[in-house]
Parts: sequence; structure tokens; C-alpha cells
Amino acid sequence: MSALDKGSYAVVIGDANVDLVIRLPDRSSGAPDLSQSTPQLYGGGSAANGAVALARLGVPVVFVGAIGDDGYGRWVCDDLSHEGIDTRGVRRLADFFTPMVIAMIQPDGERLIVVWPPDNRADMRLTPGDLDADLISGAAWLHTTGIGLRASPTREAVLYGMEIAQRAGVPVSLDLNLRLELWGWGDNIRETITRAVALSDVVLGNAAEEIVPLAGAESIEAAARTLSAGRRIVVARSGAAGVLAADPQGEIIPMPAYPTRMVDTLGAGDAFDGGFIAARLNGADLQESLRWGNAVAALKIGQPGARGLPRRAEVEQILRDQ
Repeated sequence: MSALDKGSYAVVIGDANVDLVIRLPDRSSGAPDLSQSTPQLYGGGSAANGAVALARLGVPVVFVGAIGDDGYGRWVCDDLSHEGIDTRGVRRLADFFTPMVIAMIQPDGERLIVVWPPDNRADMRLTPGDLDADLISGAAWLHTTGIGLRASPTREAVLYGMEIAQRAGVPVSLDLNLRLELWGWGDNIRETITRAVALSDVVLGNAAEEIVPLAGAESIEAAARTLSAGRRIVVARSGAAGVLAADPQGEIIPMPAYPTRMVDTLGAGDAFDGGFIAARLNGADLQESLRWGNAVAALKIGQPGARGLPRRAEVEQILRDQ
């Protein structure tokens, strides 16, 4: 029996924003001519990206979050609805702004990111009272990310949602998304993340930048086992080097990445999350779920923008071909 037999939808709680993507020209022959770069607007936000990834893979999704009652907020909500995502859990706030992520993509596909505005962001204003406990308790899965744990009151809302799901026996996944280079460990971040990990059945994150620093271990394998703590799956992503997972029994399962043409790494981790969760919801074991995550991430990396996400048929094709 798949997890979707227990509930007809997944709930995703967290951030939704717009991404302004600027592709930087090659600088190898001298100073780049930025006038040749045309900015492109996409839907974004780590949690929203994961929600779209799930929806495109055929999983019914309800999104819960806060946006500004502004032009970008309306655009974000319309974009989610266009993807078939239920937006009943989206709160619109008149006094706060829908954030914009300005992503400058280098020729090798890597990116530089700036978030605007730094303050008065609507995505950080979701409250526990905005959550529908029955909606969460009736779900087949709850997914969230560390972005929502950055500041109050969204921090408390995300933790409350995770607690509701845990009490109801709903599987919970957390993409760490720590962004320590921006936030550091201040503002009780480590304590908050530790609490969120304890509420999670699956923890996902970048191996070197998140899993190892959080666990305080010397190797990826040791860090994954430490965070697994005998009760959860931990997935450590290492880009082109693939992923490594620790199961609750401490077994380490490596999975190589699929070869792909690198166009844009923006949202690759969110894409992996969607593929992994969709596979779990359809009854796949851990190895097969890792393959699904890698396949979705590989297909996304070959497309521009965080929403260059594949449909289910495309994923099934790459899995057959490989």
C-alpha cells in the first residue's frame, strides 16, 4: 500500500516568492556585456519549488504559506494554481512584501543569489493560527524547509505544523536549506533546526554545507548516521557526485548522479526533494526513491530557472534509459 492510500494529498509549508534570473555572459574574453542578458521572471521559493515538483509528478498538493497582497504575490498564487496546486492555505498580507530572489547564473550553471527585500518579507509572517490542523492531519505527507525556520512567527508555524503531522502519524520531511553563509548559527538557529530534525522522518540537505556542519562529524557518512539517530532517513546531496543516504538502521546507501547537461543549478535540491517524496508516496523503497530524486534533479539542471521541472513521463524515461 502506498502512502497516498492513507491520504489523497501532500501538504507543503514554507516560502513562495518570485525569482528574477539573470544569465551572466562568459567573461573569459574580457569584461561581460550585461546588456546582452535578458532578465527572466519565474516562480520561486524552496518550499514552493518542491510543491511544483510534486505536482508535476502527479502528487496532489496543498500549499501553506504567506505572500504579500501585491502584484508579485498575486502572480505567485496564480502560478501555483496554474500548476494544479491547492492554495487554500496561502495567506495574503497587506503590510508585507512578496520577496524577490535575484539569481545571477554563471556560464557553468552555478549561481549568485540576492534576496530583496531583506526585511518586511511576507513569507516570514505565517503564524501557527494560520494552519488548519485537520488539513495537515489528513495528509499523506508533510514537507517543509529550513527557510521557514529562520525567523518568527513563521518558525513557530512550521514547527507547529510538523508537530501536528507527527502526532497524526503523517510522514514529515525537512530540507535543511540552512544557508549558513548568509545566516550563520545566530538567532537560535541550531536549537531550532535540531528541534525540527527531531520532528522529521526524512532530513535532506547539502552534504558538505549542511549535513556535516549540523552533525559536527568529520565525514558525510558519519554525519548522516548521527542525524539519523536510529529513527529517520537522512539524505546528503553532493551535486554531480550524487547522494548518500543513511537509513534508521545506520546502513549507508550511495547513489550516483545521472549525467546531464548543466544549464542552471537553481532549485536542483528542491527538484530532488520532489522526486524522492513522490517515489516514497508511491511505495518505492529507499534506493528507488534516491534514483527518482537524482533523475528529477538531473532533468531540472538541464533547464533554466528553478521551475524547469519535469513531468512524470520524462522521469520514467530517464530511469528506463539509465
